[in-house]
Amino acid sequence: METPADVLVYFDNINGEAKRGRLLAVWPQGYYEVNLQLGGTLRRSLLPISRTFILAAEPEEAREAVLEIER
Repeated sequence: METPADVLVYFDNINGEAKRGRLLAVWPQGYYEVNLQLGGTLRRSLLPISRTFILAAEPEEAREAVLEIER
């Protein structure tokens, strides 16, 4: 996923309620840097990768399967 990107953020498990945000960076120290929308305002957050699920806010376009024949 390229940054910045609009994302849905889940904490601890993917069954909870998603928060909208914008992924700004992925830190090598093990954190996502995200602007979270909380209560109508944006909050800069560092979220631990090990306990955070990030999904793209918009689904990707469906692609047709391409049959490749090696000759």
